[in-house]
Amino acid sequence: MLGRVPATAQFSSSAAALVLVTASAQAGLDSDGAELMRIGENAIYQLASAPVVVRIARSADRLNRVKKELCIARWLANGGVPAIHVDEQIDQPLLADGYPVSFWHTVTGGDPEPTHTDLARLLASFHSLTACPCDLPAFDPIGPSQSRIAKASGITAADRDFLRARCADLAAQYKDLVFALPTGPIHGDAHTRNLLTDRGQVMLSDFETAAIGPREWDLMPTAIAVDRYGLPEERYLEFAAAYGFDVRTWTGYPVMREIRTLTMTTWIMQNIGESEAAAKEFALRVDSLRERDFERAWNFF
Repeated sequence: MLGRVPATAQFSSSAAALVLVTASAQAGLDSDGAELMRIGENAIYQLASAPVVVRIARSADRLNRVKKELCIARWLANGGVPAIHVDEQIDQPLLADGYPVSFWHTVTGGDPEPTHTDLARLLASFHSLTACPCDLPAFDPIGPSQSRIAKASGITAADRDFLRARCADLAAQYKDLVFALPTGPIHGDAHTRNLLTDRGQVMLSDFETAAIGPREWDLMPTAIAVDRYGLPEERYLEFAAAYGFDVRTWTGYPVMREIRTLTMTTWIMQNIGESEAAAKEFALRVDSLRERDFERAWNFF
């Protein structure tokens, strides 16, 4: 078989391309001409041969997360919450060269462009659903960053030590938080880049970090976007009004903001070998965390 991924290979676009060939063949699909749309927690490909999106998880230990993502998508669909659709013609998830792979229907894109108000309404619908059939873990705000730091290559010892220390400090502070909203199923990575448009309808995507946890976590990315990404204040206020709660008024917001920006920093840390731009952005983010600068502009990735 062409290009089997070595067992010791780091997850990268080149490794993912080899997995795509294997997974597509297992599913009876043709991977020729597939386009890499994004690489982060997953490598996401749009097939040229069929209206199918292929998501390749970073490692074999994420199989249960992929199963959870498939389950959440089906639960939302059954509950009437607009969400991306699983390709039910394929028995999945698959394991290809040791990597969990899932298959989804391609969305049409186009108008309307997803907004923060769309996100708020979809989150409110998500949070209102009951009887979730999925085996969701308890929310772990620090664990993903700790795991990424442990696996990271190409970062300095000083950055590694700093990030580990921030994990320990923030884990201790998190234990003392008192939440304003009910605990329940959360999306886990709720921002507008995880919204898609299909046939004129805005829908949720990317459910691999879904968990049982504080609903405040799903509201953090939009609040942080005002300072980090230049989201206009009025757009944020529309978001808060549409959801029905302004997370910035919650006493735990400063701690949760630090935790969220830490996860955003360790997320891009995984891809510093992919491009000089990613490496520079990681350096920018670490420096702003080290200097406790919560308003320094960051770049989208």
